[in-house]
Amino acid sequence: MKIVFVTPEEPSILPPFFEKVIAARREKIVGIVVVSPIYKNATWFSQAWRFIRAFGLWEFLVEGFFFGYYKILDAVSRFVLLGRFYSLKRLAEFHRIPLYQPQDVNAPAFLDTLRRLSPDLIISVSPPQVFRESLIELPTFGCINVHSSLLPKYRGILPTFWVLANGEQETGVTVHYISKGIDEGDIILQEKVEITPEETLHSLMKKCKEVGANLLLEVLKQFEEGSVSALPSRLEEGSYFSFPRREDVRRFKAYGRRVR
Repeated sequence: MKIVFVTPEEPSILPPFFEKVIAARREKIVGIVVVSPIYKNATWFSQAWRFIRAFGLWEFLVEGFFFGYYKILDAVSRFVLLGRFYSLKRLAEFHRIPLYQPQDVNAPAFLDTLRRLSPDLIISVSPPQVFRESLIELPTFGCINVHSSLLPKYRGILPTFWVLANGEQETGVTVHYISKGIDEGDIILQEKVEITPEETLHSLMKKCKEVGANLLLEVLKQFEEGSVSALPSRLEEGSYFSFPRREDVRRFKAYGRRVR
């Protein structure tokens, strides 16, 4: 089975996720597609400003500091083994996995590239780009997504933030088929994740990705054995959330939650 991943470049939480999956399925992975973390119709400036308006300047500066710190570690890792990776680009290079960086995963030229790879399965992990029908139908077994909530609840953006902002005591991870609707595809496998009293947004995101790696490996095993089954998502019982506003962040903090 030939696998292609689609994911944004992120230095903190995603590299450990991929290290675990690659260690178990390296020979099956024919490409990692790294896309920009910027949402459609946005720019770096507009996305930064949206974050500042919601979370405040201080949180933006803290996140900027950590981003710069990880970038330095990534540069150092070219010459010194640090025990882990701080970019997907470096991880792909180390494992000799072809890396692709298209501006748009739905662009006809890039779809031609994917057809040459002939993937059996395309796996989405937190990309900000919506898959269109021509991409969804391209791989033999379809496209699947790893989503950090118990779908159909908390579809959309930043589900880990919203469960904290709404005072939930548990969340989860879902591996599901990708369909035309956002996070609406049939559910293959789910696992619950406990939310502890001291949980931060960053710690919960990290915890969900750790669970997500194990869950995905189990789903890949099912694909290889031909035992995959899926159930329709009960959308009428679910919810959808977009990027938080300032009042949402106030509610998040009122529960004693922090970003880090």
